[in-house]
Amino acid sequence: MTERGTVRLADFENAWYDPGQPVLVRLIWLAVNRVFFLSWLPWPYSVKRGALRLFGARIGKGVVIKNRVNIKYPWNLSVGDHAWIGEAAWIDSLAKVTIGANACLSQGCTIETGNHDWSSPSFDLRVEAVVVEDGAWAAVNSLLLPGARLASHAVLGAGSVLSGNTEAYGIYLGVPATKVKERVIRTAP
Repeated sequence: MTERGTVRLADFENAWYDPGQPVLVRLIWLAVNRVFFLSWLPWPYSVKRGALRLFGARIGKGVVIKNRVNIKYPWNLSVGDHAWIGEAAWIDSLAKVTIGANACLSQGCTIETGNHDWSSPSFDLRVEAVVVEDGAWAAVNSLLLPGARLASHAVLGAGSVLSGNTEAYGIYLGVPATKVKERVIRTAP
């Protein structure tokens, strides 16, 4: 019989991980995040864009950020012009998160950049960037896992889970997300 090993969470250690800012900046961000982003109050988008820029995020013009959005570390966030981030989205930006121009994260969408090495006895932390390219749409309650890339104008369907790369203009559904068809965008009249 093969030895399967044992998890020892007491051995977990992630001192190698650098969140990118000192503790005081992270604490101030927690307060700003709570007041302006996690709130039900309809703060103007310009206030939210300004707050993110103040903390090092790269935010394009016309970005829409709805209520109850949770952003872990804004200094790891880049959002292109006219992108939308829907209500109750969660951007766990332990690593870089890039959201392209005219991309949309719908309500409840989650972007995870951190995970654990399940084969490690100490359950080591792993982080990988996530990219949502220009014109892509992550639909309601979808999940993008560490290392995911939602390609240009691709769609990740409602409740779907993406762990790898997609093709431009592909429509992906399911757990795990698989391509079901091509996205065709009508030309403007």
